[in-house]
Amino acid sequence: MSMRVLSSGAHQHAAGSGTRPRGVFLEGRAPVPATQSSRHSRFRCWPGVCQASAAAAAESTLPKSPPATFMVDVARRTVEGADTVPAELQGLRRAGEAALSTMRLPTSKQEEFRFTDVSRITGAQLAAPPGGDAAAALRAAADLTLTRPAAVTAVVLDGALLRLVPGPEALPPGVFVGASHDAPADVLAFSLGMQSGQRGGAFAALNAASAAGVLVVHVPAGVTLAAPVHVVHLSSPGGGVGDRDPGAVPMSSPRTLVVLEEGAAAGLVEEFVPLASPSGGAAGTALPAGAAAPYYVNAVLEVELDDRAALSHAYVATDVAGASHTKATFVHQGAESSYSLTEARLGGALTRHDLSIVQLGAATQTRLASFLLASQAQLHDLHSKLTLDHPAGQADQLHKCIVADGRSRGVFDGNVRVNRGAQQTDAAQISRNLLLAPRATVNVKPNLQIVADDVKCTHGAAISDLEEDQLFYLSSRGIDATAARRILVDSFGREVVQRLGDAALQGRIDAAVKKALQGVQAV
Repeated sequence: MSMRVLSSGAHQHAAGSGTRPRGVFLEGRAPVPATQSSRHSRFRCWPGVCQASAAAAAESTLPKSPPATFMVDVARRTVEGADTVPAELQGLRRAGEAALSTMRLPTSKQEEFRFTDVSRITGAQLAAPPGGDAAAALRAAADLTLTRPAAVTAVVLDGALLRLVPGPEALPPGVFVGASHDAPADVLAFSLGMQSGQRGGAFAALNAASAAGVLVVHVPAGVTLAAPVHVVHLSSPGGGVGDRDPGAVPMSSPRTLVVLEEGAAAGLVEEFVPLASPSGGAAGTALPAGAAAPYYVNAVLEVELDDRAALSHAYVATDVAGASHTKATFVHQGAESSYSLTEARLGGALTRHDLSIVQLGAATQTRLASFLLASQAQLHDLHSKLTLDHPAGQADQLHKCIVADGRSRGVFDGNVRVNRGAQQTDAAQISRNLLLAPRATVNVKPNLQIVADDVKCTHGAAISDLEEDQLFYLSSRGIDATAARRILVDSFGREVVQRLGDAALQGRIDAAVKKALQGVQAV
């Protein structure tokens, strides 16, 4: 794909000049067909606004969005009729409602949502989930196995823990996986809602105000879980189930708290799937493109890693077409701790992941890898923030996005801030994006803020179509053009997917990729 680069040269950094590149904003758009008036692609590049004061000044010139107080009513409506609120959730809900009363509704007028229109969520008639079939949920979860059996599988239906398979007796002594009402009181008092209350936005506050329960994973000091904790999140569809309003969109608020004490190690696999289609199909059945949103998932994960703790985290979302999915992940990393995230999102009409990681000690390791595939008018958004305040930290972020048709969009805003105390930091960030169809669009903002002066930091972004020389190489060996393009598309995402380290989970993603790309003319 041909492209033009418009730049004033402001990104060049002369040695010893005392200035550093502060980030770029990139917008890529695939070229329109030759039959239309415009033939060239557009590829814009200019210095990004990285300072909070500058961003605030820019937003102050825009009309203010409406207050988010209506979300308080949404939260109360989605939990009405429930049993007495558990004691451990009462404070969380009050804090969520209080936060919402001071916030404004997320709109594209705000910089954080500039390219992500969330009106399909904020304008929907959100309601409590219809109460899914527990037996069907357990059967669906049983089909979603891992190649290496999990230490325990937590089946979560519409945000509430349904069952642990096998039971908690299968866990090592001292390890807790279960509902918050049975969790250690000191763990909840120290960690529940702390990070989301400090750094969360309106959707995280909505989750706090409406959470039906909290799944808690606690691993004591020095204990290693040899197998991962597998959390299967199932969502019931809307569409007028029972006596419900046919226009109502059921909203669930799954919430998970993971606490690893000093020297502990564990794996966490989060898998978000639909329970069934509104027509009564099997679990995982997709709806036609453009169908009304069958459900809305608004998830929150809080992770506390003590010194030398290690968590390997996989996050996979294959929601049905038309679903909306927002998720906020908050991580605290103690000294010499390790956090690894591998993410794959392919389903839904609108998905957004807000990832916030804060370094609390020296010599941390942070490894992030994301693969997003947008097709059939989907929008996938990743906003990540990594704050480094201590020396000798290592961070590596890889973002890969495929936009397969002209109605779809990918969004990436990755912020890495290296503060003055984070000397000898080694940080790298790269975003690679593949546009497969005319008018396919991706908005990319890699953002590296450096205050320390003894660091090794790099970042970059690439937006392109498939490479012609690679296509020629395959065709010269007897592979037809269509098959060659499919091979290259598959290999593009496999760099991230293979990091999941589980063949069964990778197989489900591969199947979802092939299904999503069916009928895409460019492939």
